This record gives sequence, structure tokens and C-alpha cells, in this order.
Amino acid sequence: MPDASAAPLTWNSHSAPEALNVLSNPVMIADQDMIIRYVNDSAYKMFELIEADIRKDLPHFRAREVLNKSIDIFHKNPAYQRHLMERITSPHDGKFTIGGKSLMFKATPIFDSAKKLAMIYVEWQDRTFVMQRQDQITRLVTEINAMAEAHTNGIISHYIDTEGYEDDLRVVAAGTNQMVQDHIATKKKILACMTEFAKGNFDAELEKFSGERFFINDTVEAIRTAFKRVTAEMERFCAGLQDGDLSITFNPADFPGDYRRIVSLIENALTSLNRTISAATEQVAQVAITVDQMSQSSQALATNSQIQSSSVDEVSASAEQTSTQVKSNASAADSASRLVAGATTVAADGTNKISEMVSAMDGIRASSQDIAKIIKVIDEIAFQTNLLALNAAVEAARAGQHGRGFAVVAQEVRNLAGRSAKAARETSDLIEDAATRVQSGVRIAGETREAFTRIAQDIKQVQSLVSDIAVASDEQARGVTQINVAIGEIAKTALATSQQADQLASSSSEMQAATETMRSEFSRFKLRNVQPRAAQAITLDSLSPEMLMQLRSMFETQMHGGGSNGDYRKMANGAAPRPNTDRDERGFANF
Repeated sequence: MPDASAAPLTWNSHSAPEALNVLSNPVMIADQDMIIRYVNDSAYKMFELIEADIRKDLPHFRAREVLNKSIDIFHKNPAYQRHLMERITSPHDGKFTIGGKSLMFKATPIFDSAKKLAMIYVEWQDRTFVMQRQDQITRLVTEINAMAEAHTNGIISHYIDTEGYEDDLRVVAAGTNQMVQDHIATKKKILACMTEFAKGNFDAELEKFSGERFFINDTVEAIRTAFKRVTAEMERFCAGLQDGDLSITFNPADFPGDYRRIVSLIENALTSLNRTISAATEQVAQVAITVDQMSQSSQALATNSQIQSSSVDEVSASAEQTSTQVKSNASAADSASRLVAGATTVAADGTNKISEMVSAMDGIRASSQDIAKIIKVIDEIAFQTNLLALNAAVEAARAGQHGRGFAVVAQEVRNLAGRSAKAARETSDLIEDAATRVQSGVRIAGETREAFTRIAQDIKQVQSLVSDIAVASDEQARGVTQINVAIGEIAKTALATSQQADQLASSSSEMQAATETMRSEFSRFKLRNVQPRAAQAITLDSLSPEMLMQLRSMFETQMHGGGSNGDYRKMANGAAPRPNTDRDERGFANF
């Protein structure tokens, strides 16, 4: 303890260096030549603490040896710092990093009365810890932002890396991670409960959250209650359906939002089901009446089909006989056609021969005329010869005894001329008679040729008629064949119709049993009070044309293979069905 009797300390009792040495802030004084002249204890202690780090960049640095050294020992680029200090006119704040340490200083110049630089006071601060702290805080803020952005983008597994932080900042980082993990865990618990709700487990438990998180439990419980109310109504609806009780009612006004729409749909469905089942019950009764009528009609149809089948058998027998006769007529017409064709050939040959004979007689007549001309020449020669013989006899008579032999010769020549003339006249008469006969033969041959020509024309006409008869007989045979086929198809159809009628009667019985079953099923439903509609029995007469067409289409489909009993033709004869070739409105197909 200081002595109370001692003289009190005064400002003047302490020197400036002693006062600076008391300060906790490191202080250093340099002269106008930048030589360090004073270092207080705080400055020595600071530099001693970071001496090892400074020597990483300045190997010759010694904290206790800075006194009376140039300030250049603190800088790796002394010229730059010296240049600043030589021009300093006011306090200067600076900072630099050396050996990994961040140092800051404040240089305050002191001028003499001549305003020349006398000395420089330098105040030091080791900002290394502050800068490191600032870097860690900046890194922590950056990582928090990165985590927030990652979680916003759906990457909820992203957390802050706590390595490299000071203890207090590491606690902050770990606490931030834990806070985020706790929030995610809370959400997962909520989602797990919602998942159980989605699976139908509305009794799934949820942890009772503490503090201000109680609203989560309230919200989940409200959802649970809403789900249970709606499912209870749906369960009541399904139980009513199962038990056949459709008289239950629902009040959509008791439910909010979309739940009201669901309950309203259930109520509407029940109302519709009541109307539908009530109407269906009435329709089943009416269908039962119609099925009974169909059963009676099918029995009548079966009877008529049997009668029709008998009539078709009789018509088929008559058609078979007609077919046999038509085929016989066709065969006879074909034979006659061949005979007429042969006669036509013979008549044509006779006509040609007569034409040749007429041509030959014309040649004979021409030759006879030529012979007559020759005979006339011979007659003229005989006449001249006779004249010459007469003249020769006259000359012989004049000659007397000397002409007697010549007279005999002339007489013989005259006799020969007479005989030649007589032969010529006889020949001429024969030739004229032959010419007359030939002329008559030519005339008769011409008449015969004309007769043969007419006969050939008549034969051709007969051939044409016989051919027409043969063609008509063939057409009749084919037509009768088609009629037989059509009658056979009609017979098959009649048989199939009879079978279908039996099946229809059987189906009617099954439909009656089905309607009774439906009536029994409908009777178990307990319905609301629905205004009954006037019952109206359905009869065939009351059906609309469209409904009759639909029934007809249904029956035709069943008869032609569209039904469950197969094709009626397969039932009739076991053969594959043939397409209907009836193209004629009267039902005669292509005949």
C-alpha cells in the first residue's frame, strides 16, 4: 500500500516514456529518420507473442532488438512504407499481414515549431484474432444462407459443417443444425401421421409437441376428426347398401368444404338408387309379363314352323319332279338340236351338189350347142358334096363312055353325102332332143336347188328354235335347281326356326326365373317413400317400331350365329353357313 504521508503524485513527476509504458496499448516512437527510439512494454509483449509468426516472412526479426532499428524491419517492401511516412502530414491508419498475422497501426506525426517532422507516434493493434473471428462469422453466415437455399430447393440433408470454427461459433453452428433437424423431425412426424391417415389408420398417434407447437396437434386432431366424420358417413352408407336399407338420409349442411360435396354426392346417390331400384322393380314386373307373352309367341312360332316345314317338304318333292322333267326336256332338246345340226349339214351338202349338177348341165347344154353347130357344118358339107357329086355325074354323062367310071365314083360320093346328111340330121335331132332334156333337167335342178335352199333355211330356223328350246330348258333346269336349293334353305330355315323357337321358349323360362330372382333381390331393399308411377304392362302391340326392330335384330343375330347357341345352319345340317344370295325382292334370288 502506498504511504499516505507521501507527497501526492503530480503530472510533472512522470516523464512521457513512463506514462506511455503504463498504457496497455502497444506504442512505438520513431524519429524523423524513421529510427525506432521508443517501445513500451505492451508493444514488446505483443511482438514477442507473434515473433515466431513474423520470422516466417522476416527471418532476422527479434522483438527485443527493434529499438534503434529502422521501421523497415516490419515490411517486406520497405520503400513503399518509407515513401508514405516521408510524406505524412496527418494521422495515418494502415494495416498489413505478415507471417499470417494481421497488424494494424495508427501513425501520428509530431512537428516542431518550424513545422518539420520531429517524430512519429505509432499505435499498434494485433487484429489477427478479430480478422479470424470475422472470417469465421462470415463463413458461418454464408453456410447458413447456403443451407437455407438448399432446403428451399428441397435438399433437406444439407447442414452446416462445424469443423474449423472456434468453440462458441461451433456451438452456434451445431445449434443451428440441431434446430433445423428438429424442425425436419417434427415435419416427418406430422407426415408419418398423415401417411397413416392416407392408409386409413385414423387412430394413428402423434407426439404431443411442447411450447407454442401445440397448434400442430390441434390441426392434426381437426383433420383426424373431419376424416373420421366423413368415413363414418361413408361406412353408414355402405352398411345401408349391404343391409339393403336405402331409407337412410344424410345432411350435407353438417359438413364444410369439399366434405359437403362428398356427403351431398352420397345423398344424391341414395336418392338415385331409391328411384332406380323402385323403377327397376316395376320394370321387372312388366318384363315378366312380356316374357310370358314371348313364351306364348315362341310356342305358336314353333307350331307354325312345323307346319311350314311340312309344306316345304311337299313343295320340295314337287320341285324335284319338275326338275327331273325339265332336265329330261333339256336332254331331248339337246339331242334334237344335234340332229337338226346334222340335217342342216346334209341340206347344205345337197344344195352344193345340186349347184354343181346345174353347173354340169349348163356345160352339157353349151357342148350340145357346139355339137349342133358342128353338125350343121357337116350338113352343109354333105349338101355341097352332093352338089359336087351331081355336077360330077353331069360331067360324066357328057363324057360318055369315058366318064362312066367317074360317074360311078360320083354316085358313090353322092350316096356318102346323102348318108352323111342323113346322119347329121339324125344327130341334130338327137342333140336337139338332148338339149331339150338338158334344158328341162336344168330347170328341174334349179327348182330342186331352190327347194333345198328353202329346206336348209327351214332347218336353220328349226335349229334356232331347238337351240332356244335347249337354252330355255337349261335355264329352266338351273332355275329349278336354284328353286330346289332355295327350298332346301327354306326347309333348313324352317327347321332352325323351329329349334330357335324351342330355344326361345327355353330362354323365356330362364328369363322368367331370372325376373323372379331379380324381384326377390329387389324385395330385400328398404326404400324411401317414392311417389309410385302408374303401372303399364308392356305388350308386343305397345312396343315402338324401333323396339320391334331391335328385337328382330336380336333374334336374327341369334339365328345367324350371333347368339350363344351358334349358327342355325350348323345346327340344321352341320355345314358351314353360306351367305344369303337372295337378290330379288320376291325371294327368287338370281333366278
